[in-house]
Amino acid sequence: MNGQDAFRLLFAGTGSTGETILPDDPVLRRLGMLLQPGERVHLLNDLTRYTDAEKLPGKIAGELFNALVSYGVLPDELRSGCLSDDAAFLLKNALLLIENLRRIPENLPVNLQCQLLPSAGKLFRKLPDHRGDIRLLAGELLAADPFISHRVFSYHRGKFLPVNPSSAKDTGSFYGFPGVRLALQEHFKNFSTGKTSLPLLINSLPGYGKTSMVISFALAEPGTVVILPDPEALEESWQQLVDVLSRRCDRRFVLFFDDIDPRSINWYNFRTNVGGAFTPPGNIMPVLTANYEFPPSILSRGRRISYPVFDEERCLEMIEDFLGTFGMKKPPRNIVSLMGAEYTEEFGQKKFTELSPRTLMRHLEAYNKDPRKRKQIVELAGGGMITKPDAELFYEFNIELMRSLYGEEYIQRLLKERLRSL
Repeated sequence: MNGQDAFRLLFAGTGSTGETILPDDPVLRRLGMLLQPGERVHLLNDLTRYTDAEKLPGKIAGELFNALVSYGVLPDELRSGCLSDDAAFLLKNALLLIENLRRIPENLPVNLQCQLLPSAGKLFRKLPDHRGDIRLLAGELLAADPFISHRVFSYHRGKFLPVNPSSAKDTGSFYGFPGVRLALQEHFKNFSTGKTSLPLLINSLPGYGKTSMVISFALAEPGTVVILPDPEALEESWQQLVDVLSRRCDRRFVLFFDDIDPRSINWYNFRTNVGGAFTPPGNIMPVLTANYEFPPSILSRGRRISYPVFDEERCLEMIEDFLGTFGMKKPPRNIVSLMGAEYTEEFGQKKFTELSPRTLMRHLEAYNKDPRKRKQIVELAGGGMITKPDAELFYEFNIELMRSLYGEEYIQRLLKERLRSL
């Protein structure tokens, strides 16, 4: 059996039209499709111009891993070494494929070998020699599992691209909003243990930390992977995306559609994808965040988490939590009030453009870095006059922000609701 035959045997599958299914990677696809030695010489020479020989083993291992998963071979099976007959068969053919790739240059006719570029002759020499041991190959393929090496991916045109989100942090680094944090922690915990995959629909005013909280609380659960699809994917079929992720029942996937505008979304496909004719498997959970409220017809498809408005009381609540990281279980109210007043004073001095959890965290970071600043606030708290954060300042800022986002009609409705509650 030559390399071409091994390649086709490993990757072949019967589609609706009976065609052979080959991996999407252009290097491997072209190697499998070309039969004639002369064509293969030209291909190898071409490959050296855009293929990194150092990275090629990892690329091939990644394609082999994806192929095995598509055939139903789970990573846990590779990890345990207790292989089914089908898995052992595929791994043996993968070994044969790699061995034949390593020998492509030397197996060419002598009159064609001289046409190979020197770098082309070395292209596959970096491939490991497993000496017929499928356990060694299984370990190599496990190391190529993208959902092991990374936990956050963008999804673009059918490709998963690893990203390193700067907003991810330890869940203990969030302050205030205890109800929201508890709801996120419980929901992601239940998702990770298979108790629920109910979508999360999260909204708040801008600057409340929705993105950071979702990613951080999701990653706090082992085995959970965050997928960031293109925004337009929310309005399209999820079939292709879900087909890939559903094979990985050893992983839990959060489809995170961040910072969407519910007012401009065509929700037809979402209603079809979630609770309609098509329902994602239990290892996939959609999460949507927005600065605007979701339509009632969409709220019925998931669990709503809405942040309360950031006012002077929630400002003080965040400061109390922050001081708790210094071992102060019940921080003196004088210190908390002074820190809150200082924050609103700096906003009045135009040091911040908004009153929000985001800018308060920037303000508190100065205390985190500067022990002298912490000592100074303790000394001031021992004085006679204690100032408080300006409640009216929060009220005016929030009203103007909501007016700019939601319009005057929304503000009038809020005022009517407040009057009714008196």
